Amino acid sequence: MRRLLAFSAIGAVWVALSGQAHEPAAATAVFDQKAAMQVSQDAIGRPLGDYTLLDRKGHPLRLASYRGKPLLVSLIYTKCSESCPVTTRYLGNAVKIMSEALGADSFSVLSVGFDTDSDTPQAMQQFAAQAGIDFPNWEFASGDPATLKELTRDLGFRYRPTMMGFEHISELSIIDPDGKVYRKVYGDEFDLPQLGEPLKNLIGRENIRYPVWHSLGARIRLFCTVYDPSTGRYRTDYSFFVGMLISAAMVLPFGYWLYREIRRAWGSAGQST
Repeated sequence: MRRLLAFSAIGAVWVALSGQAHEPAAATAVFDQKAAMQVSQDAIGRPLGDYTLLDRKGHPLRLASYRGKPLLVSLIYTKCSESCPVTTRYLGNAVKIMSEALGADSFSVLSVGFDTDSDTPQAMQQFAAQAGIDFPNWEFASGDPATLKELTRDLGFRYRPTMMGFEHISELSIIDPDGKVYRKVYGDEFDLPQLGEPLKNLIGRENIRYPVWHSLGARIRLFCTVYDPSTGRYRTDYSFFVGMLISAAMVLPFGYWLYREIRRAWGSAGQST
């Protein structure tokens, strides 16, 4: 009986300490995926606060520094042995494809560790290396409990601590250039257009803010970037503009000939009168 009471006391203390160390965005006795999904969807259109995180080198990183171009935000925890590494590696492949199609400088990616006890800058650096992520437009960041609590609330991200780690939905938040949640992509793996099309829309929307002569080439390239289901990749297809040039090359000579014939007919009519 004494041993049972001792173990019970130890267990109660452990649970209490765990609850203090890992305060989820919305703590529940059982993780409700349906409710978590609804909270996630409700975040669409919500602006993110200008929080300061730490990058992999421990330097301050302000979210406001990402304004002006789309941002992909992925919430992970570094002690995750299954879902988070799989999700990050899959996202890495998608980011590689979209960077090749749209340009690596056209959007940014930010992975944020939400386990504030373990997700230090060093742990985030190691996690990135193990996942094979090395892109100039992708950073891994960590933060203090107060900051992560506010950030996860803005993103509509719910999680629950368990004996094995955390329960949470695998989700990717697409943030628009103004810092608002624009779209959500769910699952460890997803169809590439779920990411590619929102990115194209946001980049196109940003391009029209500038004079056409400043971004004409980028607009044409974006318009001609299409998804090829046979390869599972995006490619640049200029056939539309090539067809327009061929049509113009055929129509212009005919138009010139027609113009000359009309002028000749008018001239002949004038002379006859």
